[in-house]
Amino acid sequence: MLNRIWTWILNKIFKISTETKPKEVEDNTKYAVLYEKIDNINYTSIFANKLANYTISDSNINIDGDTSRSELLSKIGTSMWKKGKKITSMAFGYGGVFLIPYVKGKKLFYNIVPQNRVTIDSTEGDLITGITVLAERKEITKGIGQTKTYIRWTNYRLQNGNCIIEQRFSDETGAELKTVPDFWKNIMLKQTISNVDRVLAGYIKSPINNRKTNDKYGVPITYGCDATILEIKTTLKQIIREYELKECFVGADITMFNGQNALSPNGIYRKIDSGRDDFFEVFDPKFRDYTTRLQELYKRLEHEVGTSYGILSEVNTQNATATEVKRANYDTFTLCDDMRTNIEKGMEDFFYSCNVLANAYELTLQGEYELSFEWSYGLIEDNQTEWSQLTWANNKGIVSDVEVRQWLKPDETIEESQKAIEKIKEQQPSIEDMLGTKE
Repeated sequence: MLNRIWTWILNKIFKISTETKPKEVEDNTKYAVLYEKIDNINYTSIFANKLANYTISDSNINIDGDTSRSELLSKIGTSMWKKGKKITSMAFGYGGVFLIPYVKGKKLFYNIVPQNRVTIDSTEGDLITGITVLAERKEITKGIGQTKTYIRWTNYRLQNGNCIIEQRFSDETGAELKTVPDFWKNIMLKQTISNVDRVLAGYIKSPINNRKTNDKYGVPITYGCDATILEIKTTLKQIIREYELKECFVGADITMFNGQNALSPNGIYRKIDSGRDDFFEVFDPKFRDYTTRLQELYKRLEHEVGTSYGILSEVNTQNATATEVKRANYDTFTLCDDMRTNIEKGMEDFFYSCNVLANAYELTLQGEYELSFEWSYGLIEDNQTEWSQLTWANNKGIVSDVEVRQWLKPDETIEESQKAIEKIKEQQPSIEDMLGTKE
């Protein structure tokens, strides 16, 4: 159904072709359904959340510059970074997410759009030059039991160095609406922005190998692990059944439940017609332990995903040194480092798009900005060792006081750290003050 709608929207409404195949639309929809399921244990979500924590924690994004443009971009960057773990987790879980900026009321905003709601229509090398987005879906109730669905579609395409952004509207079947719904009246139906070389969106893709030559779309963190996940869920069901079957009880003859001081028919006692009035026996069989098999399956799944042990499995670190523990996490760090590379690429495209929109809508004066990231290596490095290296480099003049303070206080911006350092220096007495030689 969704494949037919996408085909109709692209071919009949926007009248464009796309590089996205129907099978990719189908796969992306399947990935989204599996990641969003909350009615059972969700291993895709577990891995995505855990790896997102490792990827983003104690790290920071900086927009440097002393212009009003860099200040605008820094503000939206700070807002976005607060959702960094959520965005990264969604990229791991869906296979990828698009960050799409837009302007409303002279203010810059953005939407987080899963890749199952986007078709990639054209590309040039690593640059995406055409996409179609299921931008918004509204269900309006009219009367008792009457609900109508409205869908807003947005197409971004490059033509001769210009980015054309066009809006179309349909119902749930893909049939185009002849009139624009009232709640979308203020949206510009078509606009052209000049001097751009890519669509105005950033794409953060999961680093997992999709085993195909074409890697236009990403795949979820547990891609190709369905058989092992099924075995794990089967083993968990066996454990539950084992608990139910081996529930202990006290069997007693039915005559012991009659008369004065009779046994309660509820709880641990069960009636048995043994033929003996004094029959009384405890049923408490030995429990079959499935823990070993479960841990083996957890480790197998971690191997398939490409992480180190410890995401699901229990790891014995009782006699391991701090360095050994750090080295044991190297596979997990490598996966997170690959995601950081994809985040940098997606953020670069996103802030490029924000800058283009700021020019088009004249949100601020034009100005230069510099995007940089400060990634934490706490997963594989010891904090004490890292601090010693940082202070040594500072004494040698290799890194600045600002960089040292940023390591200690990653939540501060570079400007805030610089002001704090200057204030501290102002309050510290000089050598002349301490010696009393200052005139």
